[in-house]
Amino acid sequence: MGYEQDPARDSPPSASSEAIVAAWYRMQVQNAHLLQRLAVQHELNPIDLRALKFLGVDDGPRTPKDLTGFLQVGSSLGSAVIERLESRQFISRAPNPGDRRSTLLHLEPAGIRVVEQLRGLYGRALSGLFGHPDQDAILAATNQIEEGLRDAASF
Repeated sequence: MGYEQDPARDSPPSASSEAIVAAWYRMQVQNAHLLQRLAVQHELNPIDLRALKFLGVDDGPRTPKDLTGFLQVGSSLGSAVIERLESRQFISRAPNPGDRRSTLLHLEPAGIRVVEQLRGLYGRALSGLFGHPDQDAILAATNQIEEGLRDAASF
């Protein structure tokens, strides 16, 4: 899972592991600040915004069980999140054609707008990396970070 250094580069990396962790930590602090501002703007609490982010991570609908598993909350708190978001028309529920006992959660236009706004803000923050000569390496490193965070979260 380690980062594969480009063999065409002559010099070894100069950043220490401590500097990389510190930069990552600072980035996470700024991300938390961005998410808090977005939550306040849309009158959402942080867990509701996390739910919208999760539901907007791909185009497929999710079940309430998927959402509560992601949020790592019990079913009663998960139901409360779903009810809050549904009452404000950020999401809707529909019968699950694959399981009559279950429902599927779908983002509604208001929820899609929040997710698209967040993606736009991330795009603006990352715009200096678009077209960068090492863009493929940056993408590979980002994917490795995602994998590493997934592994770390399963401790």
